[in-house]
Amino acid sequence: MLTSSAVFLIVDWIASMVAFMLEPDEDKWLTWLIFLQRFAYRQVMYWVVVRSVFAALRGRLVGWGKLERKATGELETASPRTP
Repeated sequence: MLTSSAVFLIVDWIASMVAFMLEPDEDKWLTWLIFLQRFAYRQVMYWVVVRSVFAALRGRLVGWGKLERKATGELETASPRTP
């Protein structure tokens, strides 16, 4: 199992390298973050999904919360066009 996981991780990293090579403006060192994503970020996301499923099974309503309006936006007026 450990061998298959290692092979999957290496193949995933190679595919990421190919994708980064196709993008000329991307930093190549970012591909090393694939390992961090596999071992940390995905585990956190799995935990969030498990908690969400259990909350849904219990029937508990979970919303987005209330957005507090601050009225900080400004309206720009269009200038008239001159021929």
